[in-house]
Amino acid sequence: MDYDAVVFDMDGVLIERSPSWVFDDAAERALREAGIDEPTDEEFRAVRTLRGGLEDATARFESTHEVAFDRLWRRRNELVTANQATAIEDGEKALYDDAGAALDLPGARGIVSNNQHTAVETVLDRFDLRDRFDTWYGLRPGIEDVGAEKPATGYMERALRDLTADRAVYVGDRSSDVAAAHNAGIDAALVRREFNADADPDPTPEYDVDSLHELVERLAVAD
Repeated sequence: MDYDAVVFDMDGVLIERSPSWVFDDAAERALREAGIDEPTDEEFRAVRTLRGGLEDATARFESTHEVAFDRLWRRRNELVTANQATAIEDGEKALYDDAGAALDLPGARGIVSNNQHTAVETVLDRFDLRDRFDTWYGLRPGIEDVGAEKPATGYMERALRDLTADRAVYVGDRSSDVAAAHNAGIDAALVRREFNADADPDPTPEYDVDSLHELVERLAVAD
């Protein structure tokens, strides 16, 4: 293999994506705990997905409800992490069958995810994978990490420094993953799953594969 490190996205690559209820419930409960029992559609979407942006959400909740959005957003993310643990325990969020193949790749291994950092660690602990990775990063729950999501490269660059890799490849499932890898100056692989089977990634990854088994085979002959 012509790479001395492989960095993975988590959801959609190593483990199934979270069911939608994980985010719906987290938004509903965070709003209810803040005393907002009948949010507007815009308010619900702001807490579920931050639609409209941080500045608008902060102004909206502070002026309309006298609620600090930074606390609301942090609580939402704590609940998202807890709900994911429940989804894993209930079998709604499982490792992909081909994940084991990727974990046998030689060299250093890392994870850079747009999921919460505590959710990454929940997955590692639940599936006994901590010793299979040398470093991992997810997002912190507060508003300080809004904008740190891929294709931003901050956590990618930290992972690459941890791994002291001369040449690395990042494995993702979205165009933003490919862009993050290229922005960080490394190659990218895109893994096809049912939800992205027909996607046309932009930018174009160096590897476009139907499974992690195929990726391992491709990397084995990448010289």
